[in-house]
Amino acid sequence: MNKIFYILISLAIVSCSSDVGSEGILTDNGNGNTGGGFTGGGGGGDTIQDLSVELITTYDSQTASFSAPFGNFVRNFIVHVPPNFDSETQSLPLVFVLHGYTSQAPIIRQYSGFDQIADEEKFIAVYVQGTTDIYGNTGWNAGRFGAFTTVDDVGLFRSLINYFKSNYNINAAKIFSTGMSMGGFMSYRLACEVDDVNSVGSVTGSMGGYTACEPKTKKSIIHFHGEDDTVVPYDGGDWLYSANEAHEFWKNYNECSNQSSINLPDFNGDGQYTKKLTSYNCGEEKTVELYSLEGEGHTWFSQNWGHDVSSSELIWQFFKNQQ
Repeated sequence: MNKIFYILISLAIVSCSSDVGSEGILTDNGNGNTGGGFTGGGGGGDTIQDLSVELITTYDSQTASFSAPFGNFVRNFIVHVPPNFDSETQSLPLVFVLHGYTSQAPIIRQYSGFDQIADEEKFIAVYVQGTTDIYGNTGWNAGRFGAFTTVDDVGLFRSLINYFKSNYNINAAKIFSTGMSMGGFMSYRLACEVDDVNSVGSVTGSMGGYTACEPKTKKSIIHFHGEDDTVVPYDGGDWLYSANEAHEFWKNYNECSNQSSINLPDFNGDGQYTKKLTSYNCGEEKTVELYSLEGEGHTWFSQNWGHDVSSSELIWQFFKNQQ
């Protein structure tokens, strides 16, 4: 089988979920877009493309989907702001949430639960849609593997960050990315290449073995991986870092001097445990965490579904404490 096709199939996530939003009305603010927090225009930068953003659909007073031409594609993303968000008076963290291969932004929005966490913890959640490959599947240019290598996803996120800085009054020191599977790979690439990204979280994704990672700034990393994952193997392969190798890379890059490992409580009582490996006392107060889930496969983790940990809640608690 063609190796590229094998890698893409290996990253596939099958989901039958759909996203339903209630219609609401956003008032026109005179900028060409609409809504409480959903302002128009685009930022500026010498080397960053401005985005011409248009409203697609309003789900409710807090959530809407948008489109913007970028490169050879029209890119889509869903924005969710907490209740009563006022960009004139509030400067909030920004969290990108990235779907896996074959999946979609509305699907990860539904199962990750980041809308609810954003409402309680006061941050902006942005669910970005990947492009479609020659096989008709969605995904990301997460490195030198797969069929998305001509897509400038890194450039897109630089432009999105610029747009949100200019239009949502985000806290520029609190920009994060997390994702499932290929979305985790993409988040790792953003950690490697986008200075503005403070920290990333990956669930069942890793670092591509064919892609050099040469970050200019230190990053905090949180990673969740099932030890029985057969899609993105926990122990890695010739095209990807193992979960422990990814942890070791960032431990070394961040110059962490201490490490600890504990078994978390067996929440579901199945006799299998989650090991939390933490590298700390790092440069610039960074932290690197790896959750290794015994007996678990390729999935998003939630105690509501019978897992020992809830990755969404832990990812946000990790992000919110980063400097």
